[in-house]
Amino acid sequence: MRKILTLVLSLMLALGFCVSITGCKDKINEIVVLSHRTDLKNTLLAQAKTEFEKKYADKGWKVSFETYTDYEGDVTTRISGNNYGDVLMLPNSVEDKDFSKKFLSYGTVDELRAEGWLCITAKQYQNQVYGLPSGCTVAGILYNIAVFEAAGVDASKLNSAEKFLQAMETVQEYGRKNITDWKGAFYTHTAEGWPCTQWPSAILTSSGNVNYMNNILPWDTKAFWDSEKDEAGKVGRIYNLMYDLIVNDVVEQSPVEKNWESSKIWFSQGKIGAMAMGAWAISQFEDAARENNGDPDDVGYMPYPFVADDGKMYSQVASDYTVAIAKNTKNKEASQAFVDWFLGDFNYAAKSGYIPPKKGMSYPPKIQAFEKAGVLLVEEEKAVIDGSLSTVEKNAKSSATDDTPIVIWGQEWVVDFATTAFDVRDGKSTKTIKELLLGVQAEWNNGINELKKDHPNPPSLD
Repeated sequence: MRKILTLVLSLMLALGFCVSITGCKDKINEIVVLSHRTDLKNTLLAQAKTEFEKKYADKGWKVSFETYTDYEGDVTTRISGNNYGDVLMLPNSVEDKDFSKKFLSYGTVDELRAEGWLCITAKQYQNQVYGLPSGCTVAGILYNIAVFEAAGVDASKLNSAEKFLQAMETVQEYGRKNITDWKGAFYTHTAEGWPCTQWPSAILTSSGNVNYMNNILPWDTKAFWDSEKDEAGKVGRIYNLMYDLIVNDVVEQSPVEKNWESSKIWFSQGKIGAMAMGAWAISQFEDAARENNGDPDDVGYMPYPFVADDGKMYSQVASDYTVAIAKNTKNKEASQAFVDWFLGDFNYAAKSGYIPPKKGMSYPPKIQAFEKAGVLLVEEEKAVIDGSLSTVEKNAKSSATDDTPIVIWGQEWVVDFATTAFDVRDGKSTKTIKELLLGVQAEWNNGINELKKDHPNPPSLD
């Protein structure tokens, strides 16, 4: 009998079964949370773990954070293998139509708005919300106030791409003459890749239309290059500015050296003028200034330099990564409690430098500066025809074998675009901005043609 029992226990262990009441309880009560914030694992996330477990000590709930540098790639792989923890930042790689297969719904858009939630349309499908915002952020440009002032540049007056480029040329000239080991007036972080995905946040500013991204862009055959006017379109002029900054050599010297963490130090030392970043970066650069004998008050934030056709300047308020609950979680009660607490009482958004995702909480001071300057903070409208943008993106490529479609929030094509601009600067290419954007537009139009098979016309927005 003892041999039989030993054999059974051994088999249970081999198959991963719990063999003690205590062990089973610990495993069942533990939730795994996946996050992209590797920088917070040993600080804020460790604090969250301690406080959550203390709050729910009577239930014995435990939480374990797993963080990833290549969050999109690694977690997408985990989702495909059906092993993606209990709570996670919802990867942008998951298509809208698959939300209900992988995640639990929090309720309808209207229900959550009635509860005071902001920025909740990013991860909704057919009016069901599958990801709650970990925090809201505005789109804009991080800049060094002291450097701008020393160079004689007033950030509040930079309301056009032309003015911004001229300002960066002025800052570049000042830096090269006066700052030892100067890094650049504008740092693109092309080598890192992911910072290139900050630029699409300017689309609402450029278009001046809360419906543009989801309800107009999927049918816009002039988005990147307007052949009738022979100029960049509403999306294209954003990348026109990127191109001009690079070819006019006001950026970093190397497009292949990864310097994200170092750039925070250089910025605090006054060796970088500006970079495109979400407002979430403000607190990180303020911390870097404190740690490197800099002044956190030198960290400034301004909107993208585009004025809409109505003469007003808009800036998008949007969700950063959203928090989702895995549909196959074995710990639904604990997972839901964690999300409620993490985004509520713990106030992860405020602690990590975001705008809180619920009404009634004040904006960070440097975002309030946007409001004082008359910048209108608005949230994009959700898609009337679900999946229209993703359908275009999926098919926006030069051929069936093209692995680099034009995905608005994707980094691969933008990195290719920026790298070509660096080649132009360095005399390795003669590609003009028109040639580049015409190429992108042609691929985008392939995606539009596919969408039009089912939806020939954009939705009525009356």
